[in-house]
Amino acid sequence: MLAVVKEPHIEMCLNGNDNDINKLIDVLRRSYDISVIISISDNRPSQKEDDDEEYVDIRDTDWWRKMATPGNLLAGSRLKHNLTQKQLAKLCGMSHATISAYECGKRPLSMRAAIRLAKAMGEEPESFFANVPKA
Repeated sequence: MLAVVKEPHIEMCLNGNDNDINKLIDVLRRSYDISVIISISDNRPSQKEDDDEEYVDIRDTDWWRKMATPGNLLAGSRLKHNLTQKQLAKLCGMSHATISAYECGKRPLSMRAAIRLAKAMGEEPESFFANVPKA
C-alpha cells in the first residue's frame, strides 16, 4: 500500500499485517490529510457511504509514472519476499553488485536477467516492466 501525505508532501510504502498498517494510518490521520493508494494487486475494500477514504488506482498517479522503474519494481519485489540483495544474488546466480546496479538504475534490466530474477522469487518477469510502454 502506498500512503501519500498531501501537506507536507510525504510518500511511504507500507507492507505487513493489515491490522498494524491500519493502526499506523490512523496515527497519520490524526496529524495529516492523507490519501491511500492501493497497489494494483490489492483488493479494493468496499467503500462505505460515510467513508471519506480516497482510493486511487496506483497506475493513475504521478508517483507511479515517475517511480515505477524496472529497478524500483525489482527492489520492491525483493523486499516483498524479505530478501537482501546478497540473498537474491545467491538465489539467481548473480553478483550482489549486479543486483545493486539494476536497482539503482546504473545498469539496464534486460529481459534475460528479469527472467532469472523473477524465477528466483516466484514472480513474473513482466512485473519489473509494468511502467514501460508496450511496443
